[in-house]
Amino acid sequence: MVIEMETVQIRLTKNMLEQIDELIKEGKYPNRSEAVRDGVRRLIEYKSPSNKVLNVSVRDLQKFIRETGQK
Repeated sequence: MVIEMETVQIRLTKNMLEQIDELIKEGKYPNRSEAVRDGVRRLIEYKSPSNKVLNVSVRDLQKFIRETGQK
């Protein structure tokens, strides 16, 4: 399955690029494009409505545990 991709131009700070390049050196990403794509995927996942429901549930559970003294 081939996924068509659009090309976009972005501006990043020197520090951001240095950090991305360090991740590439560590072998976590093959190139800058894949590092940026992964960051965008993670942002989309983080902002998704289903994730917010999960976060609320986790917070509620943590509150319950604190209030009941359970560990």
